[in-house]
Amino acid sequence: MIKFLIKTKNEKTKFFEIFAFILLIAISLGSPIVVHYFGLKGTEYLPIFFALSLGAYILNPISLITLSIASPLINSIITGMPQIPILYFLIFEGFIFSILISILKNKFPFFILAPLSFIVARFSSILLVFLLNENIAIWFNGIVNGYKGIIINSIFALAAYFIFKNRFKI
Repeated sequence: MIKFLIKTKNEKTKFFEIFAFILLIAISLGSPIVVHYFGLKGTEYLPIFFALSLGAYILNPISLITLSIASPLINSIITGMPQIPILYFLIFEGFIFSILISILKNKFPFFILAPLSFIVARFSSILLVFLLNENIAIWFNGIVNGYKGIIINSIFALAAYFIFKNRFKI
C-alpha cells in the first residue's frame, strides 16, 4: 500500500524520516514510563535519551536536534517529568549530544563517538549549574549516578549504527 503513496526515492526518504521521528517521539515518551515501572531510577538509566541514541544515525541533524528538544518537553507536558530545572539540563545535554553527533559522525568511529558524545554532553551541563545557580553537588551526583545510562545509551546508539549503516551508507 505504501508503494502506491510514495513514488520517488526522495519521497521514500522523506516518509521514512517523518515516520522515524514520530516513532522516536513515541519511544521517548514510553521509555521513561517503562524504566520507572520496573522501579529503576531515571537519573541512573537516562531513559529520555533512548530515542536520541536510536536516532543518532537514522535522523538528519535538524530532526535529531528537534528530537533532543521536543522529547523532554513533551514528556514534561504529558507526564510532569522531568521537572524544572532537570528539564533544562536534559534539553541542554540532548542538544549538545545531537550537535556533536551531527558534526562528528563522519570524522570518528561511531563506537568512540557515541559514548564520547554522551560524556561530553553530560559534563557540558555544568554551564547550566552556574547560569541557573543550582547546587553543584546535586549536578555531580547526577553525573556519577548516570554512568549506567551512558553505557546503555551508547549500546543503543551502536546497535542503531550497525543496523542502519548499510541502509544509509554511513
